[in-house]
Amino acid sequence: MDNLNQRIISIFLYTVPLKASIPFGYMLFYKFSFLKVFLFLTLPIAILEKSLPFGNLLLFLIIFFGIVRNLKVPYFVRFNACQALLINIAIIIFSYFIQIFPLIGLNYLLFIVSTTLTLFSIFQCINGIEPEIPLISRSVRMQI
Repeated sequence: MDNLNQRIISIFLYTVPLKASIPFGYMLFYKFSFLKVFLFLTLPIAILEKSLPFGNLLLFLIIFFGIVRNLKVPYFVRFNACQALLINIAIIIFSYFIQIFPLIGLNYLLFIVSTTLTLFSIFQCINGIEPEIPLISRSVRMQI
């Protein structure tokens, strides 16, 4: 697999946590219409999740066992797949925290932080660099 394909696949993998963060910033989409670009970027993931029974879980398992644990897949793709999954898990954990403590500002904060992490990772993948996110990247290296 050549370097360009690895970058494209890695970028696509980061649309999973980007899609997971969208519901938390949904009201911001009305105020800032340029954010609707994220809806188009995550459309393939949304279609895939809606078309399969237990789509979220199935997509997670496919990425984890098909990419992260597959030693035939290049390290760059495996690293980014695992990191995207860990960002997605962090979003899920913080979403439960937000349900327990329903403060409106926390929704927006979760959206902004997760979107920033995802966009940073996407731009790093475009440049062919492993995105270095504190705590998460360290956990990824322990997994792989």
